[in-house]
Amino acid sequence: MTCVATDLPAGLRRIPLFAALPPALLADVARLCGSRRVRAGDLLFSEGDAAEFLPLLLAGRVKLSRGGPDGREQVLHLVRAPASFAEAAVFGPGVFPATAEVIEGGELAVVPRPALLDLLRRRPDVALALLASMSVWLRRLADLVEGLTLHTVEERVAGYLLSAFSRAGPALARGAQIRLAEPKRLIAAVCGTGPEVLSRTFRRLAEDGVVRVTGPVATLLDPAALVALVSAGRGGRAPGA
Repeated sequence: MTCVATDLPAGLRRIPLFAALPPALLADVARLCGSRRVRAGDLLFSEGDAAEFLPLLLAGRVKLSRGGPDGREQVLHLVRAPASFAEAAVFGPGVFPATAEVIEGGELAVVPRPALLDLLRRRPDVALALLASMSVWLRRLADLVEGLTLHTVEERVAGYLLSAFSRAGPALARGAQIRLAEPKRLIAAVCGTGPEVLSRTFRRLAEDGVVRVTGPVATLLDPAALVALVSAGRGGRAPGA
């Protein structure tokens, strides 16, 4: 489906890769896009598929994952709109290194690879923004490797919960409640563990007076203890450092 330019510029503007483009050029990019609604469960691409487009998530959430040799899924990242992703695949080996599955319906735009390459030739500032975006993904992957190899399950789960509370608001207040966006099965996969271990970890965090998780609702019992647990797992670095 071809995009109508007036439908997309505002959405593209929210994506860091295109945030600095002048309106006329942003409208040109929108005309190059294809756009469609996506539903939970839709497969955007599979690991090993040819990377013929750059995906731009305008609304919704997408899970990026790879299959392990034991058949267990390793979640690499949960993409939340607005965001671009898989940039390195488009400019690297030409294949997607992971599988992308929609976990919350929304809207996806795609820029065909040839059109994107032409844009980068004409706009070096977009090329620089692309490098910045790729560096963010590199940092995320480094953090993932560090978390899976150096941190305990409890520290990884605490990091997930701290990020969830931080997205809900800047202040970490005692008694604050949030509704977890992901089901426990997916949270377990993100944290590199299984559902049973996740449940035991939730119980331990509640017994220690840190966070209580009841169904999909998480209640922050001790903000300082949660931050300390995450910071200890990062060698004393503050969250996000």
